[in-house]
Amino acid sequence: MAYLHGVEIIEGQQRTIIAAGDTAVIALVGTAPKGPMNEVKLITSLEQAKEQYGDDVAGFTIPSALETVFNRVGAKVLVVNVLDNNTAQALMEESGKMTLTEEGAPVTHLYETSLPEAVDYTVQLLAGIDLLLSSGDALGIMPNIIIVPGYSQLQPVMNKMISTAGKLNGFAAIDIVAGTVQEALAARATGTFNITAQEAVLCYPQTLRYNQHENANNVVGLSVFWALAKAMRDGASGYWLSPSNTELEEIVGLTTEISSSLTDTAADTNLLNAQGIVTVFRKSGMGTRIWGNWTAAFPSKPTKEYMIAPRAVRMAIREALVDAMINYMDGNATSVMVDMVTGDVNSFIRDLIGNGALVDGK
Repeated sequence: MAYLHGVEIIEGQQRTIIAAGDTAVIALVGTAPKGPMNEVKLITSLEQAKEQYGDDVAGFTIPSALETVFNRVGAKVLVVNVLDNNTAQALMEESGKMTLTEEGAPVTHLYETSLPEAVDYTVQLLAGIDLLLSSGDALGIMPNIIIVPGYSQLQPVMNKMISTAGKLNGFAAIDIVAGTVQEALAARATGTFNITAQEAVLCYPQTLRYNQHENANNVVGLSVFWALAKAMRDGASGYWLSPSNTELEEIVGLTTEISSSLTDTAADTNLLNAQGIVTVFRKSGMGTRIWGNWTAAFPSKPTKEYMIAPRAVRMAIREALVDAMINYMDGNATSVMVDMVTGDVNSFIRDLIGNGALVDGK
C-alpha cells in the first residue's frame, strides 16, 4: 500500500439535506374586475396584485383578499381569476363600482347560501380549483392553503376545496354562512357543514374590513384572515404553531356579534370552538384575534392529530421526506443506502425536536 503523509480526498454520494418547504402558500380562487382568466398566477406583492387584478371593487373577491394579505405579510399567493374581463366589466357601473341590488348589496351575492343563475360561477370556480393541482409543474410551487372567499359555503365548491386540499396535503379554509351563532351551530350539526374532513378549517362569522378604494367597510370571509394568520405565524414562529390567538387589526367589525370569554363555556367563542369552528375572540383591551385550534374532524375525532398545528407538522414532514427521497429512488437496496436514508431522516427529525416542532421521533 502506498504511503501518504497528507490528505486523501474520496468523492462519494452526496448526502441529502432535508428541509421543509413553504408551509403557507395561499391559493386564492375567485373573481376580479380585470386580469388573466383560468391561469394560475404567482403574486408576491400588493403592487403586483393591483397591476394584475385591479382595485378593490366591492363585490369581487380577489383584490380584497390580496390586499388583506399583503397589507400585513410578505407571502406567496397563487391566484386563479375565473371571470373574463368582459363579464367583469358588465357587472360594473360607469363610476367603476359594482352594480347593486335593490337591497344595496353587490349583484354578485357574495356570502349567500345560493346564487342567482346570472352570477352563479360554481362551474368556473370548480375548474379554477382544479388548476391548482398543476401549479407545481407550471410554477414549481404547490399551495397548502386554499381559499375561495364569497363562495366556499356552496357545497360543490366546498367539496372540491376539501378534495383538492387532501391531494395537496394542505388545508381548505371554508366560511360558514349563517345569520346567528345558533344557525351556524345548526348548519354544523345537520346542514351543509356537517363534515368530518381533517383538511377543512371551518370559519365563522364573516368580518368587516375597511376598503380604502371605496372608503367603506366591506364583508370579507374569516377564511381570508385565517389564511393570513397562518402565513404570519408560520413566518414569524414556525409552521408547528397554531395560527389561533393571532391578533388582526384589519378586522373592524363582524357580520354577527360573537361573545368571547376565557372562562365561560357558554360564550359564543367556546360554543363554536367546541364544534370545530374557528371564530373571532374580541374583548376590550385584547384586540381582535383568530380563535380556534381544530380542523372540521373535531368533535367526532377529538384526538390531537386532528388539531390544526399537528396536521400542519405532519403534512410538512411528509412533503419534505417525499421531496428528499428522489435521490434514493430506483437505486440498489443496500445496507449503506438504508443507513443513509435513516440517517438523513433522523437528522431532519432532530432539527424539528430542537425547534420544538416535535417532542420525539425517529
